[in-house]
Amino acid sequence: MTTSTGTAPRGLSQINGTMPEWSERAERTPAMSFVDSCLRGVGQVCFMNNPLTGLAILVAMFVGEVWLGFAGVLGLVVSTLTAILIGMDRGAIRIGLFGFNGVLVGAGLSLFLQPDWDLLVMAWIVVGAFFSTILHAALANVFVSAWAVPPFTLAFNFITLIFLVGALNFANGRVGGLIAPADAQVTRGEVGTALRSAADTATANNLEGMLNAIMRGISQLFFANSIVAGIIIVLGIAVCSRIAAIFALVGSTVGMLTGLALGADGVAIYNGLWGFNSFDAALAIGGVFFVLTWRSGLLAVACAVLTALLFGAIASVFTPWGLPALTLPFVFGTLTFVLLKGTSSKLTAVEVADITTPEEHLGRPSGEHSAGAGRDAVREFPESEPPRDRQEDTPRGS
Repeated sequence: MTTSTGTAPRGLSQINGTMPEWSERAERTPAMSFVDSCLRGVGQVCFMNNPLTGLAILVAMFVGEVWLGFAGVLGLVVSTLTAILIGMDRGAIRIGLFGFNGVLVGAGLSLFLQPDWDLLVMAWIVVGAFFSTILHAALANVFVSAWAVPPFTLAFNFITLIFLVGALNFANGRVGGLIAPADAQVTRGEVGTALRSAADTATANNLEGMLNAIMRGISQLFFANSIVAGIIIVLGIAVCSRIAAIFALVGSTVGMLTGLALGADGVAIYNGLWGFNSFDAALAIGGVFFVLTWRSGLLAVACAVLTALLFGAIASVFTPWGLPALTLPFVFGTLTFVLLKGTSSKLTAVEVADITTPEEHLGRPSGEHSAGAGRDAVREFPESEPPRDRQEDTPRGS
């Protein structure tokens, strides 16, 4: 990855951005290198290649629930170890590209399987995290070579949903009460839209309800339903990128407002279920996959709206099976907008190999590429050099 840290003060530059100096130091010790890779993997769930961001997210998960944090770490370690043992590209491993699906698989299965701390549930987490690495590598080989886009968290969604669908009919599936198949419903005007923590609790005032919806919308990406966890995650993102932290809050807010405008269930909105997909989608478009301008900023908001609409639709489709939408809305919504690259001279796309932080993208001269692990990581798959951007031969507008 690029070693540039912009014009940040010396103290801040040590933890700002992708922390290249720390990465070089960690590389000298195998154990420290592995821990650094794992922490970066957690941060990569929201495109932050920074170990402190990953550490903050893990702390937030433990704040949400100790079992949740443990399961996330278990999935993270297994998926990263799998990549190492199979011999995946070291550059990709070092920037966390084989950790983010694993931590989500671990966290997701810990929530939807019961009981907590059960050895069989832990075994399923290990199996799911292992296959998340295999599937991610296969999907990335196709997505990057064909469309020059990553598969995002598609491996996590496939592995988790495949297991949950099957587990409904497995004696040892350990499916918990949150996976509850039900008849498809058309509630129309019967939906309780008031913001509140549960159906049988008092309605929250507007400020309290919206604050909870926004911050819980941040934490729910990692299956933590906690306003404190959400605050910790935003602060962790801000360590790497202040722009990304702002768009995380914008995305969660837009998701909440979309749910309110549609008249969605107030309990779901309050508990952040309408915010977490939109937060990651807005962050992706607002400076990560496109250089930030007022146009890409508006697209980030639009992507957050589309992602919220997708959440509502996918959640409704999955209701008869009792299945969660997970991050499928984020994947489909973000792919829709990322695939716009090359269609407009007013949008400057960032190649997958050149992604660092929104701030560095703004400061990088047009046509200049990042150096190091970022570009090596894309070449982890032999035939996957991304196709040349059609805009490279023409001047790019801002």
